[in-house]
Amino acid sequence: MNIDLIRRSPFFVVAGEAAMARLLRPSFAQQLPRGAVMFEQDEQADFLHLVLAGSVGLVARDESGAETVVEIFGAGELFLVPPVVLQLPYLASATALTDVRVLMIPAEAFRAGMAEDPALARATVELLARHWRLMVDQVVDLKLRPAERRVARFLSRRVSEEAGAGSAELPEPRTAIAARLGMTPETLSRTLKGMEGDGLLRSAGKRIDVPDRDRLLRNQKK
Repeated sequence: MNIDLIRRSPFFVVAGEAAMARLLRPSFAQQLPRGAVMFEQDEQADFLHLVLAGSVGLVARDESGAETVVEIFGAGELFLVPPVVLQLPYLASATALTDVRVLMIPAEAFRAGMAEDPALARATVELLARHWRLMVDQVVDLKLRPAERRVARFLSRRVSEEAGAGSAELPEPRTAIAARLGMTPETLSRTLKGMEGDGLLRSAGKRIDVPDRDRLLRNQKK
């Protein structure tokens, strides 16, 4: 178990060492291969999950059986708090987009910790607030921003803002990334090629090199 990664995760930075130790005691790590389903939509939420390695896709399915990727979670990210807190079923499934290692935190232990530890409760409120902002930002992306802008913003989140340049690792299937961005894989491919032609990035397989993060964002249509 990667204790340093857990300690540096945004949730436990706020919750602190005592809360982390409390939740780690009943928890366990699980290794899953690419394509494994961690939980199904409409299942009761028995665990909270923290990604230790790899990428997990949150997949929603409608009444007809059509599916889409709602969000992608990477190492250090904790999900899904709402069904655990409310003791309700999951609204989406979770699928391993790569080989993954995940910390499984029992829902009962998490709820008990929230009720008894103010630091844990505060960290939960902050996490829910961040996820709410993420959800609103995604709605704005899908309703208002063109494909180029959506792709640029997605890549920029994987490049260090402080460094101003770097590589955006894309270990997930391009179909999953395209679904998360609300476009077809063909549109994603054409958009990346166009941005590469404009000198905004260099494609290298599962890695996208971004020579200038600010320029990548500035040059996209608003």
